[in-house]
Amino acid sequence: MATRALLVGLVVVTAAAHAQPAPQKLTIGIYAPSVEFGTSQARLAYVQGLAKAIEQNTGIKTEAQSYANVAALKKDNVDFAIIDGQCYATTLNGKLLANANIGGGITRAWALYSSAGDTMQALKGKKLAFVATGCNDAGFIDNAMLESEVDATFFSSRAGEKDLTGALADVSQLKTAQAVFAPIGSVKGLSKVFDTGAVPNPAFVDLSGKLPASVTDKVAAALVGYGGSGAISGWTKPSREPYAQLAARLAKSTKSGIFANADPVRIEAKDVLVDPPTLKDSAFVAVRHHFVRPPGDRME
Repeated sequence: MATRALLVGLVVVTAAAHAQPAPQKLTIGIYAPSVEFGTSQARLAYVQGLAKAIEQNTGIKTEAQSYANVAALKKDNVDFAIIDGQCYATTLNGKLLANANIGGGITRAWALYSSAGDTMQALKGKKLAFVATGCNDAGFIDNAMLESEVDATFFSSRAGEKDLTGALADVSQLKTAQAVFAPIGSVKGLSKVFDTGAVPNPAFVDLSGKLPASVTDKVAAALVGYGGSGAISGWTKPSREPYAQLAARLAKSTKSGIFANADPVRIEAKDVLVDPPTLKDSAFVAVRHHFVRPPGDRME
């Protein structure tokens, strides 16, 4: 009876764990400075529209908020968040529910753009503008973008802006900087110096980790079905690979020279087997050399 009671108790506890009550409210935050929404109002409008779609699919009141930095977003303990690809790659914290689709893909090719010419040497001693995400910006610029091949003092200084729009304006409009890293297709009127590789789009992440699976499943379903309008054209099923690849590129890489392989030396087998021409020459040793005359000419 005691064993049966224990089993029943375990079943009740397990069932209760899976039957967590749905929350009264969900909160969604967005911090995606590398996406060109244009204005903070446009960014907020996008996440509010997404929150409404999630509310309709889950039946739970959903609120949305836009944040100026990732620290403020985490401090508010939101349930879900749209986090810039660079920031998610830095920590990989939280369950990934979907990848943002921009321009038909979950990653975008980036490049270095300049207002001072199309060569790297023309930028020596010039100022670099960048999106200051607060998520290992030095690693992103020096290692992911410049592949650890450019000295940190190459640029005279660096100007961190709160979003991509501001960083581009520094170079193309305000003329306070001469170079900027940006997604290909987002830049006008500047010369492309070189391609820097692919960067993943923002991630939609479950930061709470305490919500019932039934709720997160409905949220994920609402995401994939949401078209919306704005800089993010849609969402796709989760893939951590692009973020893991960027995370590996954030670390400094040390390159070493490669030695060329020496040409093989081939020896003909018959050359090894050729007899020296002197091997067959006859040679005689005088018989007297085989005998030694003892002292005093005495033979015994």
